Amino acid sequence: MGEPGAPDWTAADTLHVFMRLRCEPEDIPEDVLNPFGKGPYLSLEEELRLINKQVEDSEGFDINFKEFRDIYNYQPVDFDDTEYVMPPETHGDLMYRLSRDSLEIYNERKGTRFELVKVIKANYHETGIPATMYFITFQGKDPSDDDEPKDFRAKVCHFSYSPNKYHSCELKPEKNVHFIETEEQEYAKKRRLAEELSNAGK
Repeated sequence: MGEPGAPDWTAADTLHVFMRLRCEPEDIPEDVLNPFGKGPYLSLEEELRLINKQVEDSEGFDINFKEFRDIYNYQPVDFDDTEYVMPPETHGDLMYRLSRDSLEIYNERKGTRFELVKVIKANYHETGIPATMYFITFQGKDPSDDDEPKDFRAKVCHFSYSPNKYHSCELKPEKNVHFIETEEQEYAKKRRLAEELSNAGK
């Protein structure tokens, strides 16, 4: 695929974001608008900045498409659609298959025994060639573990006429929650500490 010696575009952590269609609600039929965009709408520059940030921060897995009126080369997967598959398979069937295969590779690499529970969501990136990059979030569970299923994220390049390329499959990173104290709480805390030190010196 591609010219010999050309860089492997599929190896990038995230892929370039570009706008496929600029949607002006007053000028374009309703069925052409981004079906997820709800407004209030941002300017083109604001939208591009926002979607690029979301793609970069989440590596393509978590994008809030409701914030955009325009249609970009990153889009959510419609599990009932059949555009990139051969019927009777649906995109949902494909996401299940790619998730299952990704989890098998993860188990082989990590020595674990996770089984696929369900596919939660997926985004795709159009490449301009007969291949589509998928960013899939799914749940897996170890049959011997009583804990709740764990969230996984897999990045897979699905080729129309070549073997798929399984780039990564990892546990979804947990969000770091930081407790931010108000100025009043911080002042009270410092005052208590000062009083404790003062009493200890008596």
